[in-house]
Parts: sequence; C-alpha cells; structure tokens
Amino acid sequence: MFDTLRTTMGLTALRYSIYGHSAGAQFVHRFLLFEPAARVHRAVSANAGWYTMPDPNIPTPFGLGGAGISDDQVRKWLARPLTILLGTDDTDTTQSSLNRSPEAMVQGRHRLDRGRAFLEAGRVRAEALAVPLGWRLAYAPGVAHDNTRMAPHAVAHLEV
Repeated sequence: MFDTLRTTMGLTALRYSIYGHSAGAQFVHRFLLFEPAARVHRAVSANAGWYTMPDPNIPTPFGLGGAGISDDQVRKWLARPLTILLGTDDTDTTQSSLNRSPEAMVQGRHRLDRGRAFLEAGRVRAEALAVPLGWRLAYAPGVAHDNTRMAPHAVAHLEV
C-alpha cells in the first residue's frame, strides 16, 4: 500500500510514521512485531486497551507463546522506535470498551497501568535478549481515553 501511494502521489519518502489510538494502538504495536520489514520510521501507540507482551511464556494474543515468533524477530521489534503514549487520566476501570478479561487484568487495572507494564516487559525482554530497547514512554497530561486530545501529543513523536 505504501509503495502504491508513493507511485500514485509522486511521493519521495522512503519510510513513514504511524499512529494509533485505543484499538488502533493495539494494531500499531502488533504491526511492528508481525511486519518486521515494514518501513516505519516512527510509531506511536496511544492508550491501547491491552498489549501483546514480549513474553514467550504468556499465550498469544496476550503474549508471544504459541505465536511462532523467533527471538530474532522479537529483537527487531524491541529495537523499533515505538512511543507508548499514555493519557495520565486514562484510568477508568469501568469503561465499557476496556477489556476486563483475566488475561488483560494481569497487565493492569486500566490503560495507564497497562501501558507502563508493556514498557517494563519490553525493557526486561530487551535486557534478556541483549538488544537496545527502542521503545519509550510519553505522557499526555490530563488526558483520558480521548483520541481528539491525544493526537496533538503524538505529533511531536512522529515528526522527523
């Protein structure tokens, strides 16, 4: 799709940035894992409801267990430039769209906790695999689960 857009629109960019909020954030962090050759320059995953943790002992889709992902692919994923952008007020534990399955609840009570847990799991796995972690955490102060208010905070993390 990227190459088609480049050709059709006459673009010269060789890479692109990607942003997703909520379910889109879940897509972004998994896209980086399952498409290691994607020409993503920068990625922002904002307020994901739950994550695929970089842990082979947790069954997929909440972890890598049974997903057929090699350590080499995990190393590439962990090294990718990913900003985990969290709204500091995204702490509602009763929101209807919040996954409250036992597997998701292990990650944290709400999206803020889960995002922090995802970064920490990435840090632990990167250390175990001896790879520099390309992920970082950023906050949108005073923002809850609201893409309209999150997106402006993502811009700085997507710019070249």
